[in-house]
Amino acid sequence: MKHYLEAFFTLSSPLPEESKEDLKNFFTQFDEKIQESRKDGEFSIDDWKIKNSQLSLTISSIDSVPPHVAILRIRKQMAEVIGKKYRVGLRGFEFKKYTIETELEQEPLEKFTLPLTSKLTFKEKDGKHSVVIEIDPKILEDFVEKGAIERIVRRVSDKISKQHYGAKKEHHDVLWYSGEKKLYTDKNPTQLMQKANWIQRTNYRNQWLLSPTITTLAEALKQIMIDHIYKPLGFDQMMIPKLVDWSIWLRSEHAEGIYQGGFEPYFVVQPKEPTPEYFEEIADYITITKTIPEEKLYEKITPPIGGLSYAQCPPFWAFLEGKTLAKESLPIKIYDWSGPTYRYEAGSAYGFERVDELHRIETLFIGSPEQTKEIGEKVRNNLRKIFEDVLDLEVRESRVMPWWLQQSAHESEVDVDDLVVGTIDWEAYMPYRGSREESEWLEIQNISIIGQKYPKGFSVKAEGNIELWSGCGGGSFERFLTAFISQKGLDTKNWSDKFMKYIDKLPEPIKFH
Repeated sequence: MKHYLEAFFTLSSPLPEESKEDLKNFFTQFDEKIQESRKDGEFSIDDWKIKNSQLSLTISSIDSVPPHVAILRIRKQMAEVIGKKYRVGLRGFEFKKYTIETELEQEPLEKFTLPLTSKLTFKEKDGKHSVVIEIDPKILEDFVEKGAIERIVRRVSDKISKQHYGAKKEHHDVLWYSGEKKLYTDKNPTQLMQKANWIQRTNYRNQWLLSPTITTLAEALKQIMIDHIYKPLGFDQMMIPKLVDWSIWLRSEHAEGIYQGGFEPYFVVQPKEPTPEYFEEIADYITITKTIPEEKLYEKITPPIGGLSYAQCPPFWAFLEGKTLAKESLPIKIYDWSGPTYRYEAGSAYGFERVDELHRIETLFIGSPEQTKEIGEKVRNNLRKIFEDVLDLEVRESRVMPWWLQQSAHESEVDVDDLVVGTIDWEAYMPYRGSREESEWLEIQNISIIGQKYPKGFSVKAEGNIELWSGCGGGSFERFLTAFISQKGLDTKNWSDKFMKYIDKLPEPIKFH
């Protein structure tokens, strides 16, 4: 990797002429120390000069200490040299020009830009690919200190890898199949439930009102999960917040994938001043016009402070953040179904299986790698029994290779038969969509072993230096019931006896004249 930097320090006052010899010795020694510590690479302070209250530097390196790292060290060490003797301070540094050239494993399928860069130039020579990254000279000193430049370099490779990964046709392998089940309908399940007055679309996109009939089925599903997974495996219920601030999504790394095909949050804002006087004009306008003055309202609210819960797993980790878990508390096994979660789904005309406001049950477990893998396998096996035996659904298990995992060191750990680090999806056949071979199956549940991602992200440790892993799973009753009605229809005579045991009485739908 090649680096070239032109930068300057701003001094609190001009340095006297006699300081030049001290600076010359300082830079010579600094250069020599780096060369001694990095014998395989090349590092050089090519030039330096003082003009008025500026100290300019030109630094280059090849496979050695990057110049932006060197300049941070220079700032610290030189401050002692000129501060003590000449009583001159350093007020900060700025870049004039900074280029980084690095090799790439693949060429980009499409050109792109990045924040804090002026230009990305992709090159190819003798079959080898590389990129020249020009850092924006206006980059803040604080960003340099906190590793933004390193993340820029990684982001280039990540985006190219994602382009190639996204171009692949297959992202999963089928591991297990329940076999064909008896089907009782080939009608669209959403339309069936709407016609029966089980569900009703609201005036808002992808949101539904749920009748007593379908609510009873949802409660039955919850009890099935409790009886077949949570009670026998020793899980406890928690109530996890459904409003998530940015600090959580930054630590969980969800924010980095915002609207990139997997994380589509609803944002939450606050009033700038929560007082009657501040909003009196808005209230008067609504009262008189019976409309919402959107532009005026925007002026009175803050930028988003975060969003509504996308999944219950990330906000759970605020409970453990920065703490050390006692041995006797491991493994931790909890579930949550205390309220809706939200995803701003693309489009606006989807059925009951693709909703913005969904009722998702979260399964979460934390322990040593051995404990986590064991729990994950038990949850997996019990879910298989629920879908195949209790609900009598035609389903399959698919091993999914998430993009974040495909690019990680854990890729080699994924085994066809064992759930190690990765994700397994349960997909249900939807007869109304077409044949089993050609139609799209509906994902209704997943289970993931995530490894150290969350413990590291939230600085969670365990007594005795036990390595911590975590796993989680999620599924919504909207998708469970869509799949179920898609195969079994609305007539309870066609439903399995094991499912019907959980329904004391199915409320009659509300009728309308």
